[in-house]
Amino acid sequence: MTECNSDLPYDFYSHRSLVVRFSDLELSSDAGILLARQAEQQRQVCQGIADCIEEWRDPNKITHSLQQLVSQRVYQLVGGYEDANDSNQLRHDPIYKLACDRLPLAHQAHLASQPTMTRLENHISKGEVSRMRSRMVDGFIKQYRQAPEEIVLDIDGWDDPTHGHQQLSCFHGYYGQHMYFPVLINEAKSGYPVVLQLRAGNSHSGKGVAGILRWLFWRLKRAFPDVRIILRADAGFALVEILRVCERSKVGYAVGFARNAVTERKIADLLERARLQYLKTGEKARLFDDVYYAAASWDEPRRLVMKAEWLPKGANPRFVLTIAVEWKVRTIV
Repeated sequence: MTECNSDLPYDFYSHRSLVVRFSDLELSSDAGILLARQAEQQRQVCQGIADCIEEWRDPNKITHSLQQLVSQRVYQLVGGYEDANDSNQLRHDPIYKLACDRLPLAHQAHLASQPTMTRLENHISKGEVSRMRSRMVDGFIKQYRQAPEEIVLDIDGWDDPTHGHQQLSCFHGYYGQHMYFPVLINEAKSGYPVVLQLRAGNSHSGKGVAGILRWLFWRLKRAFPDVRIILRADAGFALVEILRVCERSKVGYAVGFARNAVTERKIADLLERARLQYLKTGEKARLFDDVYYAAASWDEPRRLVMKAEWLPKGANPRFVLTIAVEWKVRTIV
């Protein structure tokens, strides 16, 4: 018979022993926040963010430390409470108090209200955001016990819908909504988030990416001088300034490339061979080749890998720009 343990102890709370028991009266519907607090004990994410913010308040009038304010805001987001207005109710919640190292039932130990939280958010400067970004990369670097031979980075943007008049909230024609368009760079094998950048909702996929990558490659190569770095991205990032940053930083890349009249001509013969192979076998056909291609704005041609695929629904051609010449063609398409 399965043994059920109704007691769940936590070791982060310094005031006294803390045990969650599922048999007594309900104090909060957000007990899962304590798991996030337990993770914070090991990862120190909230503490790291707070360390990047310069204290601007009168030290004699401070009720809530920066670390506690950041923790409260992060735990509210984890709990699904995105609006700062939610602080006005959650500041009394015993679970959130515990997570922020306050006494759960003491009246004088309430957390911050919405005005205090809003002042914190409006105070953050570009320099402090930059320090937070550096802290993210520091965390990624420190996870390696020894220098890796290779780091593969994936970069992508995604649509983050907005429902108000937030700064940078703009209409994006492709997605048909008001949104943010943040970009995330993560390590491909583990999914570890290395860099995250918030952007306006009407941004192009590659906007601002070249500068971020230049800085990131420098940071990684300073930490691991002999590491081989490879960037993977879809066609939205096939901008010449991004390709140049990779080449000048000696970083390999495999970047999708959109179809156009020139690439259609270059793949035509290969695609016809794939079609004939499909008609002969009745199974999907996939053939590969590569050529050197130069767009009008490029100063030199670059290697373009072509995939000619024929499926029951018809042609499915794909293109990838790459300078990772040691890769097998099939691994990058």
